[in-house]
Amino acid sequence: MTNNKKRARVVKQAIAASCALVAGLSLTAVAYARHANSGVPGTAGAADASGIANVAYAGSLQLTNDSYIAPAFEKATGFSYQGYGEGANAVANLIKSNQITPNVFESIGTTPLQMVGRDKINWGIGFASSPLVIAYSKKSPYAKQLEQIASGKEPLTSLFKLMENPDFHLGRTDPNADPQGQYFVMMMHLAEKELHLPSGTANKILGSVENSSQIFSETDILTRLQAGQLDATSAYLPEAVQKHLPYIKLPNTINMGASADAKLYATQHLTLSDGTRVTGAPIEIYLSMVKGTPNQDAGLAFAKFTLSKQGLAIFRKMGYTLTPFTIWGQTSAIPQAIRAELKGQS
Repeated sequence: MTNNKKRARVVKQAIAASCALVAGLSLTAVAYARHANSGVPGTAGAADASGIANVAYAGSLQLTNDSYIAPAFEKATGFSYQGYGEGANAVANLIKSNQITPNVFESIGTTPLQMVGRDKINWGIGFASSPLVIAYSKKSPYAKQLEQIASGKEPLTSLFKLMENPDFHLGRTDPNADPQGQYFVMMMHLAEKELHLPSGTANKILGSVENSSQIFSETDILTRLQAGQLDATSAYLPEAVQKHLPYIKLPNTINMGASADAKLYATQHLTLSDGTRVTGAPIEIYLSMVKGTPNQDAGLAFAKFTLSKQGLAIFRKMGYTLTPFTIWGQTSAIPQAIRAELKGQS
């Protein structure tokens, strides 16, 4: 790539990034304005409005929840739905500080549930999983080589060598705000070990755990990829499938999505900026209810629907792998209606 072409690309990306940032800020402002002014429970100070299931979720679940689960839930139960998505750790902090008051929280892993605190969340149910993949842009100057890797015509090790290129624009989410960002960092270090990459490869690619040039919000990163602002990004498999993105599969030994490799994942650890130490584990979606928030009946109905055969079928259709129900926390605190649902499918 010539210097002129490089400069042109950088300028084009800078303009696109600025536009995306402004649009993203505008959308965030609109979202919060809706919470603040619509009278929908789920935000501190909002007026009570019965019959609304207010669901906070990890950002990767946005399309599944808002476009597929929500319409089916509303049709089946008569309740209304209100959703809010962001990195699961960030959502947990918003709930903990009462900045949002959803009646349901869907997290990736149990760490965000623990962050909220047992006074608000003391149980959770894991029900589905997904491996990490590397999604890439067809607009990338490296698209042909990435396609060769995705098809198996070039070895997977070529991907990591390619990502070391200083001109390669890699995107990932913030490990301090989002479990996907944590899984991605641990995956990189597992890949170095399991694929026998040169020592230091993971650190060379990542730069640092909190490398701001690579970090984007979970709800924005794939949009940037589609716009050609990034060459490749971390993604969950269902996200890539749902958004029709080309992607590179990763073996179970490093994709963080296989329960059979749980012991291998557990060899990886990551310390967050607040001192929290995260241990590698299979990626799994957990659902819980938040105590003391408005419209508990609607929240219970949403939780029950999601864990029902109809709700789980939607998750399967969206590309998730259903897993045996896993209970975290206090079993006796799980509402009887939920326990009945679990028992009915065991």
